[in-house]
Amino acid sequence: MSHELNHIIIHVKDRRETGAFLAWLSGSSEAPLDWGPFTQVTTSNSVGVDFADSMIPAEDINLSHLAFLVTDEEFEAVRARIAERGLPFWADPMLTEEGKINHDYDGRGVYVRDPGGTCVIEFITKPYGEQPSERGMRASEVMGE
Repeated sequence: MSHELNHIIIHVKDRRETGAFLAWLSGSSEAPLDWGPFTQVTTSNSVGVDFADSMIPAEDINLSHLAFLVTDEEFEAVRARIAERGLPFWADPMLTEEGKINHDYDGRGVYVRDPGGTCVIEFITKPYGEQPSERGMRASEVMGE
C-alpha cells in the first residue's frame, strides 16, 4: 500500500484522561491537543491518535489496541513509568500474563490498559516477524481462529 496513515480515532471513556495517560506513558514533551470532539496525541512519525469519548456510549465501546515501536531506552523508560504508578501490565494482548513482559522476535514487549480500560497500549522493541510468535499463535487459539 502506498498510502501513509495520517490519523486514527480510538473511542475511550475519557478522551482527555487517556490522551494525557498516553503522552505521559510514552514520555512525550508535547501535551495532547484538543481538536473539536477529539484529544490528539501525535506520534514521532506524525500519526495523530485521536481519542473520542462522545461519539459512542461508554457501554458500547469495543476494546482497542495501539502498538508503538520503541528503542530499548524508551522501553526502559516506559517500564519505569509503569512501576512508578504501580500499573498492572501484561506480556500478551489477551492480558493473561500479568506482571510479565515478552521477548518475542528477540525484543521485548509490554501491554497496559488506558485509565478507562477500553484501550490496550503495547510497546515493543522489535517489529513483528513474518510469522506469528508462539504467543501470537496461542492468542489465535483463544480467539477461536
